[in-house]
Amino acid sequence: MLSSQVPQSPSCRAHKFGGSSLADAGRIRHVASLMLGAEESRQVVVVSAMQGTTNALIAMTNAAAAGEDWQSAWSSLRTQHADAASALLDAPIALHAWIDARFGDIADLLRAVSLLRQPGRAALDRIQGMGEVLSAMLLQAHLRARGADYALLDARDVLLVRHAELGAVVDWDESARRLAAWRAANPQARVVATGFVASGEDGLPTVLGRNGSDFSGAIFAALFDAAELHIWSDVDGVLSADPRLVPEAVSLGSMSYREACELAYFGAKVIHPQTMTPAIARGLPILMRNTFKPEFPGTRIDADGDGGHGGPVKGLTLDPGLALVSLEGAGLIGVPGTAERVFAALHAARISVVMISQGSSEHSICSVVRERDAEAARRALLDAFSRELDGGQVQGVQVVPGISVLAAVGDGMAGKPGVA
Repeated sequence: MLSSQVPQSPSCRAHKFGGSSLADAGRIRHVASLMLGAEESRQVVVVSAMQGTTNALIAMTNAAAAGEDWQSAWSSLRTQHADAASALLDAPIALHAWIDARFGDIADLLRAVSLLRQPGRAALDRIQGMGEVLSAMLLQAHLRARGADYALLDARDVLLVRHAELGAVVDWDESARRLAAWRAANPQARVVATGFVASGEDGLPTVLGRNGSDFSGAIFAALFDAAELHIWSDVDGVLSADPRLVPEAVSLGSMSYREACELAYFGAKVIHPQTMTPAIARGLPILMRNTFKPEFPGTRIDADGDGGHGGPVKGLTLDPGLALVSLEGAGLIGVPGTAERVFAALHAARISVVMISQGSSEHSICSVVRERDAEAARRALLDAFSRELDGGQVQGVQVVPGISVLAAVGDGMAGKPGVA
């Protein structure tokens, strides 16, 4: 998959920092100190936007499309970044000019959106991806001011993706070829890279979607042939349960890719499964760490986890805000293809199914969906089985709102009696 990737030293590590780690000048300075003190000889640092920036940019775009005031929020965000530059550099004149130019670009795009009364995918992607461009420049400028030679990589110059139904799909060969060309002009051992953003097949800037910065971290870890990916946030790695519900929850020392995917699927704020795809493909360990407690080891996620030496249950997670949608009918017993028709109807209505339960006779098929989608799911099934309803073969479609799914996750549960 990565046959043309750039050869790097085994000591290369990739780091990804979230928005809370880069919320202001003080935190950017702290991140810089962490990276300058890191032991690896080669390093790629992937950054999110400053906390709240992406939401602010999206809100501005929506305001412009609605013909409302966006200038006040734009001015406030520009001041926030300019103040950070002043705090991070002794002589920020050049950086201030660069920030002014970027906010000028944003203003031009917002004026166009205001005239057209709709953002359009290309404009929205370009606007909402500017936060990472700004934070990457702030961090790199500060690192250079402290005497470190860091290159600045705009992911839009290297990373090529196409958008599919399951999310952004990386063109690994072309991205690796572009990175090799970029590295020829930027041979520094350490690099700051923008997360979240990329280039689409049309050559225009695009974004990887929510959680896209974590995905960027995994992508660049693979492209740079890093030995590990460290994802830094404001929590102590992966917790055994939600501490707001379970005060005695503890940080897990290790877990497998499978366990992390299961916990994330059922709502735990672990790491998006898409992020792990490049890591799983090449056995890349992911370490979830706390920016503000760097001495804490955090959680290591890899193929083996704890090797089966821990307890059977690794973690518990609660996924609320769900509903149960049930199709029932004696006339469905033994009729082939019923489940296929249920899922085809829900797919056509663009409704994601969290869980399913089906009787062996297909007398009833239950689907767990988001509560906000429950009514749409009911209508879709009534439509799909209208003939059976008229003929009495199907008794109806029932909806039970306000349910939650409690999931117990752990590789050690398999084949162990008594866990249930």
